[in-house]
Amino acid sequence: MSETAPRQRQEASAYPMPRVSPVDPPPRLAELRAGSAASRVTLWDGSEVWLVTSHAGVRALLGDRRLTAVTSAPGFPMLTRTSPLVRANPKSASFIRMDDPEHSRLRSMLTRDFLTRRAEALRPAVRELLDETLAKLVTGERPVDLVQGLTIPVPSRVITLLFGAGDDRREFIETRSAILIDRGYTPDQVGKARDELDGYLRELVEERLADPGSDLISRLVLDQVRPGHLTVEEVVPMCRLLLVAGHGTTTSQASLSLLSLLTDPHLADALVKDAELLPQAVDELLRFHSIVQNGLARAAIEDVQLDDVLIRAGEGVVLSLSAGNRDERVFPDPDRLDPHRDARRHLAFGHGMHQCLGQWLARVELEEILAAVLRWMPGARLAVPFDELDFRHEVSSYGLGALPVTW
Repeated sequence: MSETAPRQRQEASAYPMPRVSPVDPPPRLAELRAGSAASRVTLWDGSEVWLVTSHAGVRALLGDRRLTAVTSAPGFPMLTRTSPLVRANPKSASFIRMDDPEHSRLRSMLTRDFLTRRAEALRPAVRELLDETLAKLVTGERPVDLVQGLTIPVPSRVITLLFGAGDDRREFIETRSAILIDRGYTPDQVGKARDELDGYLRELVEERLADPGSDLISRLVLDQVRPGHLTVEEVVPMCRLLLVAGHGTTTSQASLSLLSLLTDPHLADALVKDAELLPQAVDELLRFHSIVQNGLARAAIEDVQLDDVLIRAGEGVVLSLSAGNRDERVFPDPDRLDPHRDARRHLAFGHGMHQCLGQWLARVELEEILAAVLRWMPGARLAVPFDELDFRHEVSSYGLGALPVTW
């Protein structure tokens, strides 16, 4: 197909699209995937951008340096009403909104803290924390809410442990972080929450400058800030990214993974029979749920030919991770959750230079959360009908507002 075909002013679908099933991506994504390599869609502000829904297309463009992650680039998609906040204040951006060389300079300062071996070293502490949390939950009244009781506090405490932050500030961190990923809040509310969180993090960095410890922020201060490689104002967005990504996304993925554990007897039985299946099952759960529901935004800085579609410089692109992870050409029978599937090629953590830095820690937490619930709550099941569950459609990392269970 020539470059003129996509520009025949066909009706562009509104994006994001509505779900039919709360645990499956919108059916329209599969319809688009069966067509051209990219389709035109209309965002909330009336702008038209390209939407890519195939696994191969998403993977190719995430690894293509001709697409930028910088929000100020011409044509960059504003996916939500709060997206312009970063464009209005570039200094507030973390390195995931940067291109190389600046992206690599900042990211490399954190890489050693999130290697596989570092994540594995934290596994005993995560397990101990889960046992402590669940021991209290199971002795209380039933049913219990596994979101408020488990999947929010545990990832939050893991991140504050890395930061050396006091547990007394955990609620503050949780509430502000939650606002930053919730489209239900106004830009003013999101901006206020961001500024409050940045103020707290700035204080934390200043404290470590005066009296460093053994936590992640102290290492950044000693290795990067004091020698002059990094400023305090650069550290703050880095820390905010780790807080929000390490807390909100893990909470959402853990909540949906537990929902599958409670409602899919095949999954629970498989994990009870073979605990060594956990890492493989977690990859499948990451593929199946794909919590980054609206995808990743990019803009072309040069013309890019993607199979039958020409994406011109200055045009916006949205890469649908959830659609790519349900691509039947890569994952046969993609709408079925199969804990025995080899799902390692999933796109839940992205791909390319911006691939999720904390993916190994997230895997450890998810494995341990599933194992702990199986250990502490044998025969766990939903305490309310499935259609009464609170799915968080307004949150960028799709999840549950509550998960009432009994056992």
